[in-house]
Amino acid sequence: MEETMKTKKRSLIAIPVFLTVIGLSFSFSLASEENGLKWGGSILNGWDVKFFHKQPNFKTLALLPRVALALHKNWDLELEGNFSYYGISERKNLYLLGGNTNILFKPIHWKEGSLFLIGGVGLGYTNSNGRVKQVGDSHGAGLLQIGSGIYYFMDKNLWVRGEYRYIHISDPFHSDPGLNSHNFLIGISFLFQAI
Repeated sequence: MEETMKTKKRSLIAIPVFLTVIGLSFSFSLASEENGLKWGGSILNGWDVKFFHKQPNFKTLALLPRVALALHKNWDLELEGNFSYYGISERKNLYLLGGNTNILFKPIHWKEGSLFLIGGVGLGYTNSNGRVKQVGDSHGAGLLQIGSGIYYFMDKNLWVRGEYRYIHISDPFHSDPGLNSHNFLIGISFLFQAI
């Protein structure tokens, strides 16, 4: 059973990594010439997945600075910093410092904005060291995330972003149950174009 769990975790990590490699293999000339690097960040607030059924076991807060590169009109590659806090209990609070790689798909566009789907993986360093049994006894953590959101164009080079993400965090190299959370984010992005 433990071997099956390890195989499932490896598969869950391999799929987004594979999609990222495929996305990077597209020529960057597929994006329009008006696109450049988008810089920005989001603030995250979330709860345990049990939140809707009973009192949550933890809450989470995070700051996510990001840079995004347009791969195509409908596809962006995002690199995101991850500074997260999981308030589990006074003795077992979890801090995470790491990075995420996300693929953003924007299937619906209109004059003022677009809807998007997001999926990604991340790695990070935690202060767990066995105190938070859900994420194992090492300092390493893996993240899997999926969600959707909306971009609203404030100006030609400025966007406001709101989104929902489901995030799973666990030790990627050992069997553990992990922490699962519902998260709501609000952020801002701006376009930087080299002259």
